[in-house]
This record gives sequence, structure tokens and C-alpha cells, in this order.
Amino acid sequence: MPRVLLLTSTFLRHMFFVQHLANNLEVTGVWQEEKSFKPEIYAKSEDDEKVIADHFFARDESEEKYFGAYNNLNLQDDVIHRKLSAGSINSQEELDIMKEYKPDIILVFGTGILKDEIIDLCPGNIINLHLGLSPYYRGSGTNFWPLVNGEPEYVGATIHYLDKGIDSGAMICHVRPYIEIGDGPHDLGNKTIQKAVEVLPSVVSAHYSGNIKPVKQEGDGKLYLRKHFNADSVRKLYENFESGMIEQYLADKEGRDQAIDLIPPPTK
Repeated sequence: MPRVLLLTSTFLRHMFFVQHLANNLEVTGVWQEEKSFKPEIYAKSEDDEKVIADHFFARDESEEKYFGAYNNLNLQDDVIHRKLSAGSINSQEELDIMKEYKPDIILVFGTGILKDEIIDLCPGNIINLHLGLSPYYRGSGTNFWPLVNGEPEYVGATIHYLDKGIDSGAMICHVRPYIEIGDGPHDLGNKTIQKAVEVLPSVVSAHYSGNIKPVKQEGDGKLYLRKHFNADSVRKLYENFESGMIEQYLADKEGRDQAIDLIPPPTK
């Protein structure tokens, strides 16, 4: 069984990622790096601040609903567990410790950008869980902007090999949530995470048995950066839900899904 390192962050969704994989793979090390994104800086008024704060409060409540059981990790005694401040995962100290554990594969979800030295630690054997369907939505907020644009069919995740570009490595598979009437934006996001994490052990197995045919990322898609986020986009997202966006999608689900070229997850 390959020796696995997990590089991730500190929210409940990341705790679920760690615990599920620790239960299903030979995880020898876990690195959790704090997030640096501060959405409140994009507010231009007190009302904007409230809109943004309410959105992220709802996100935290939803994560508690889906992943609250994973608030405390239960790892084997011999698993190294590093908790890091934002931006420090690329330090020489952390790189040296990673090298000591001689990983066969590294699984990544939710860290900041990893520098070349980490990529070189395990070339061809680093797999990233990227939230968003590549190459259709790129950059930041890749499951937020489809909902702002009225396209819930583009909510999902892409599992891909990590290279020295930004989310540019060859794709292994896509995952999308099962969308139901009554789902809110955070339900869709957390359903995606749940499904993608559960697929990862099969991805690792397929990688080592040679049953993956990576697909090169082609096409520009829609690019959004952090600077594009604002309170008006949050307002638009909730307006779309209130005006029946999910119901409209489900009424023409087959037709709308046909426009998306998806790579199915591998089987064990």
C-alpha cells in the first residue's frame, strides 16, 4: 500500500478529507495550513459587510451539518500532524520533514499554491482535489460563480495531477453533486466535497494499477479571480435561488448536462 501524505487546510471540510482518507489509505503525514482569504475586505458599505458575513456564516453552519462529526481527528499514533500558519507549508523546515517520510503519493486539498520544491518531492504522484469543473470554470470561487451565472450544472470538482502550473495538470476525473430541490449553495458545495473525497481512494488505487488515462486540460473556460468577488455577486447568487434556478435546471437537466464533457471517476 502506498505511503500517503495529505496537504490540506483547517476547516471542517478539510477535517473530513483527512479522516476519511486516514481510514481508507496508509496515511503517514498530515499538513494543515490555515486559509488566508478574508472576504470582508471586499465590502464597500456596512450592508455589503452584512451580506458577505451572512453568506460565510451560512457556509460554516452548513459545514457543521455535513462534517461536524469530524471536528476532532482520530489518527494513528505514528502519523505526523503539522498545523501551520497561512503560507508556511512551503518553508524549508516543512519540506525537510516531508522528505523524511518518503511519500509514494501526496494528496492535496485546499492549501495555498505549492512551490516547485514540493512538486519535485513526488513528481507525477501528486493529486489535487480542485473544487470546480475544469476547464469550464477557472481561478477562484469556481463553485460560487456558476451559481451567480445561473449554471448549477457546472458545480463540481476536478481531481487532477498537480504540476507546476496553477490547476493546470492533467485531469483524472470529475465529480458533481446530486442536486435536489431545496438545496442551497452550501449544500451543493458540501455534497461535492463529500462525493469527491469518497472517490479519492479509488483514484489512488487506479493510479497505482495503471488504470488512469489522464486528460490534458484544454480550453480557457471562464476565469474569476479573488478581486472579482463582491457583495453584489453574493446578492445575485441568492436571487437566483429564490427565482427558481434549481427548479429550472432540474426541468431540463438532461439537455443542460449534455453540454458538459465529464470524465467519470475510476473504479477500484
